[in-house]
Amino acid sequence: MSDIFESVIDVLRKGEDAVFCGIVESSGSAPRTSGARMLVLSDGSIFGSVGGGAVEGACQAKAEKMLQGNETHHFLSFDLSSVKAADAGMVCGGAVKVLLQRVSAQHLPFFERIEQFRHESQRPVLLTVMPPEQAPVLAVWTFRDGLAGAGLPEKLTAELARKAVKTRQSFSLEEDGVHVFAEPVIAPTVLHLVGAGHVALATAKVGAFAGFEVVVMDDRSEFASVERYPEAREVRVLGNFDGCLGQLGPDDYVVIVTRGHLHDRDVLAQALGTGAGYIGMIGSRSKRDAVYRSLLESGFTEQDLARVRCPIGLPIGADTPEEIAVSIVGELISERAGLSE
Repeated sequence: MSDIFESVIDVLRKGEDAVFCGIVESSGSAPRTSGARMLVLSDGSIFGSVGGGAVEGACQAKAEKMLQGNETHHFLSFDLSSVKAADAGMVCGGAVKVLLQRVSAQHLPFFERIEQFRHESQRPVLLTVMPPEQAPVLAVWTFRDGLAGAGLPEKLTAELARKAVKTRQSFSLEEDGVHVFAEPVIAPTVLHLVGAGHVALATAKVGAFAGFEVVVMDDRSEFASVERYPEAREVRVLGNFDGCLGQLGPDDYVVIVTRGHLHDRDVLAQALGTGAGYIGMIGSRSKRDAVYRSLLESGFTEQDLARVRCPIGLPIGADTPEEIAVSIVGELISERAGLSE
């Protein structure tokens, strides 16, 4: 299970209780930013992370005690000055506050709804509402349905949630003593590798390691195979590249690395007709210019072509397929984090 929300659903469907841990406040160079999540099971096993070291160990120990007793929630605060962080076996300083919430079968419909929203590309935002002297409440917000649960003013939460969706980062606010923490529930970003040669092979490995769901496609069965791409979610052998991309959205990233200019040009034309969040094409500037001229002549605009990254990848002097893969995935990570211009 590669995702914390999928892990929660899987555990609750088995009828087991667990403790859902999340950083709801952080300052300084804390080990993980607000929104980091970890799930602790009754046998002590964990999914996810809230920073490792002493913070994670303390959360795990407290969660196990909660599962042995009746406590439904608990806050743990950590002051991680540079000296204390070093003593605790951590490389970061700062301060963090972690909320531990016991979840059981009664929470399953809530988490299933979040997962449904996510797969419908609704970009849900998980709201943790923390009133003074009361148990924290979980709620979910989407652009389509607004706020579900928690009894909070829609205007207040909508502004916070929209900010979280736009930046793909977590935010908090406090009003009338009620602290609200909003974190975007981001669908896994899918990396569509069109072409299955040496660069694609290395990019699939690095991309999967960086948390992308990899889809590989090529019209050569000797290249596009599960044996060559064990880390890929899907490997497709195409009759040709016509219509190979289908409907794509902002969480779909397209990397075009086919074996020839004509294939690259045709696939790029398809990609520009989608809502893909990232489109990159390998090749020199002279190749790019030739492909762009062809697309402009066929009706595409300069604004369309401005969506394309070509030459693809960060400018790190990459030469080998492995180095090129690192530069490509580095650019994808920057895009995913909202750092690209």
